[in-house]
Amino acid sequence: MDRKEFLKNVCGLGVCGCVLNLPVAMDSLHGEDAAIDQRLVFARHQLSKMVGFMAADTTSNAAVGILQKTGRECAKLGTLHANFKNDPEGYFAAAKKSWGTDFAWDKDSNRITVAVAEGQCGCPLVDTKRTPVLWCNCSVGYQMETFETIFGKRIHASLKESKLNGGKRCIFEIRLT
Repeated sequence: MDRKEFLKNVCGLGVCGCVLNLPVAMDSLHGEDAAIDQRLVFARHQLSKMVGFMAADTTSNAAVGILQKTGRECAKLGTLHANFKNDPEGYFAAAKKSWGTDFAWDKDSNRITVAVAEGQCGCPLVDTKRTPVLWCNCSVGYQMETFETIFGKRIHASLKESKLNGGKRCIFEIRLT
């Protein structure tokens, strides 16, 4: 889904009406995001608040589970991994070419390390100044869905390093079961 399609869908959910009622508040939000569509700035702000509320008002396991499910749905929107069922090395090469992601597969221990390219977070919903690191569980869910599709079986994914937690890269560990 491209940015315009995402924003159109968000507007269909009634977010645009909220944005139109908050012009003064938006001025204080956008700072260096001035060139970005203000609806996206608003969505980033609201998402960061929602994740913070979720962390405060639910159990840790519930919040993590919700975010991982969200990441799984995001992965389902993409098609790259679906083209590489039973071909993880083909996926590694395609993801490296498309996104600059590095992979290390230790076949003896059944572990894959996924190191996302340095730079800004790839998620358009992230505001690095406001989004809590809890949001990274969405990316864990994304990795789970991706590798379960490729390998055709359940896997375990965990976050080892995060850009939202001061890291230069997001690093995930995938354990094949």
